Amino acid sequence: MPEGHYGWIQECGEALVSVSGQTQAAYVDFRPNTAKRELREEPSKDSQEQSSGLLSSALAEPPHNRLERLSQLPPLLMEDGPYCGLIREARDVFVDGHFYACVAMCGISFERFQRDKAAPYGATRKHTMKQVRSMLQENKVLLSGTLDLCKKMADLRNDYAHGHGLNPKEDALKALAWMHSFIDKETNLMRDYVIVDGILHRDIKR
Repeated sequence: MPEGHYGWIQECGEALVSVSGQTQAAYVDFRPNTAKRELREEPSKDSQEQSSGLLSSALAEPPHNRLERLSQLPPLLMEDGPYCGLIREARDVFVDGHFYACVAMCGISFERFQRDKAAPYGATRKHTMKQVRSMLQENKVLLSGTLDLCKKMADLRNDYAHGHGLNPKEDALKALAWMHSFIDKETNLMRDYVIVDGILHRDIKR
């Protein structure tokens, strides 16, 4: 297979991975790897006139610009959950160049994840996010650093929700960086595992 591929046919979406010999539901997004490879290749006339299978040729913006933005994102191999669709949308709107929407979707992704984690401790739709974070903190569900990220993301999202955002592209990248840091700390399947012969095994060094 071409350099940068890992053997999975599906590049983005729900998948099943082998974790220490057992099957586990996961969410994957390896499109950034493909984008980086395509950017390294010499563009042909055909590739300039139409996008790859990753990106729609119907858009007026040159596919190269969208590939550049996609290549800035890290690939994902994370635990599957209801929040994964929101995370994908947050990344997709950034690739499409909709930076205001990206900040909003990152904030929504954070909120959904927090509410899902706090639900076993009594959180309902009536609770504010501040109350939800208090539940998570009291029950030590998330790392303290993750809760700090949640608070910063809520503040940034509120700025944009009320029309006060001043640097949409920069803040979209910041929001995505926070979201990916959140994933690394809490739901990234690779945080405790290494790949050996195509199977995830617990990292004995951790």
